[in-house]
Amino acid sequence: METQSITLARATPGRLITANLDGSLNLVWDEATIRIALYDLGHLAMLLDEWCAEEEPGFLRCGYYQLMQSPDGGIQLWLNKSGLCLSRDDLQILTGLIRTAEALLEAPIPTQPTLPFGPGYHRLAAPARNRQWAN
Repeated sequence: METQSITLARATPGRLITANLDGSLNLVWDEATIRIALYDLGHLAMLLDEWCAEEEPGFLRCGYYQLMQSPDGGIQLWLNKSGLCLSRDDLQILTGLIRTAEALLEAPIPTQPTLPFGPGYHRLAAPARNRQWAN
């Protein structure tokens, strides 16, 4: 099945967040693609912010999302039943992606340009009224 999506944030070609036409988001992380509901992005951002604010907590949970220390010293992020094993640098990249996507989704919609054909086009001047019907 082929779906159209819009890239919201990209760190590398294999690590990005896209928005689908049905209103859901895709987190693409190397070979994994995880679908995130639009209303859950704030929960994930809050969890990542709380993890960065704490001094190495062992376990954090917010909604469907869990962050925990892995035995090898990395960090495990569980999104419902899908998991990512991240290093600390990877976690910072993911946090930046989430913050960028969240800022884009919360930004106001840009308005239409005042000119009908956009900037760079000049309005055509109408001929003067007195010259049009003069004999």
